Amino acid sequence: MKKIFFITLLSILIIPVFSQNEKQAKEILDKVSENTSSFNSITADFDFIMENAEVDLRETNQGNIIIQNNKYKLAFGGIEIFNDSKNQWTFLPDAEEVNISEVIEDENNYMNPANIFTIYEKGFSYNYAGISSSGENFIIELTPDEINEFAKVTLEITKSTYLINKAIMNGTDGNTYTVDIKNIKTETKYPESTFTFDTKKNPSISVIDLR
Repeated sequence: MKKIFFITLLSILIIPVFSQNEKQAKEILDKVSENTSSFNSITADFDFIMENAEVDLRETNQGNIIIQNNKYKLAFGGIEIFNDSKNQWTFLPDAEEVNISEVIEDENNYMNPANIFTIYEKGFSYNYAGISSSGENFIIELTPDEINEFAKVTLEITKSTYLINKAIMNGTDGNTYTVDIKNIKTETKYPESTFTFDTKKNPSISVIDLR
């Protein structure tokens, strides 16, 4: 009887805390959405880090991303990706090859750095987890609504700008993936040609059309 009473009391104490944390997380994420959607574009450098403590693995790749509306250009891991929302060109400079494919919307493609600024918008429950040790960032924890490749995603959001500056993704495969955003710029207006790969201007490149 005492055990049942203790569990009931604990539930009463805990549930309001989680509700408040969820409300606070939503308020912060709503500001992030409002802020992000107001920009002409987002340009950022980033580090992509993959770690696995069990096998003593740590790999870091640097990259750059330009996002404008629903288009993006990504340079990462020795490749360049151009995406105009309809077609995608994956350019492999070392192989002197470009692959062209039709864009298929995949809201669950969390590994794509282009999705990092909106990763929280669909498919997750969220919880406010406090302030970073530096005092400069909000910490929001995301839990997937359905089983996928991630058990948890932790976002760090700069308090002064309400921009995501880091995402730590704990994979169900034992790996931890971190996207560490740096040098964000938000007011550049890019021409549409930024997000396409002109094969006519690159006649020496092999073209593999997969559409």
